[in-house]
Parts: sequence; C-alpha cells; structure tokens
Amino acid sequence: MTKQDFRNRVKGLFSVRWLKNDGSEGYIHRGILGLTKNIDGEHKEHNDYVLVYKVGNGYAEGRRWANVNPNTITHVNGVIQQW
Repeated sequence: MTKQDFRNRVKGLFSVRWLKNDGSEGYIHRGILGLTKNIDGEHKEHNDYVLVYKVGNGYAEGRRWANVNPNTITHVNGVIQQW
C-alpha cells in the first residue's frame, strides 16, 4: 500500500498496528494524520512512510510523532488488514 492509499482509507482519529524495522510491533491507540502544519514540535515525514501524530496524555514531547510504513500495517481500527 502506498502513503496515499493509507491516507485515503483513514479519516479523523484511528488506531494502527504495524511491524517495525526491528521486527517488533508498533501500536498507536489514537492517531491522526494531516495536522503537521498546525502542531508544534519537530517532525519530518520520511520517504514511503506516513507521519502520525499521537493524541492523548502521557506522551513526552519528543514521542508525539511516529513514522509508520504503510507496507507493514497489520491492523487499522482493530481490523486485520490484508492489502
């Protein structure tokens, strides 16, 4: 799946699980796309990755952003994805 395919599938708040480069599973309980211009903090979207802002309490300032590889996503909103 491409970045654009993923962006077209999720709207508003979502949860996502994916496989990280080290083989572990990443999980974001509440994330949102598309606010990169409106939220302070350092953030950079890497090529072929989607930048996700983590919404909620308990995240340190440097941990609010995550780059997610859409090719390794396993679940969106609790539903197993088969691309």
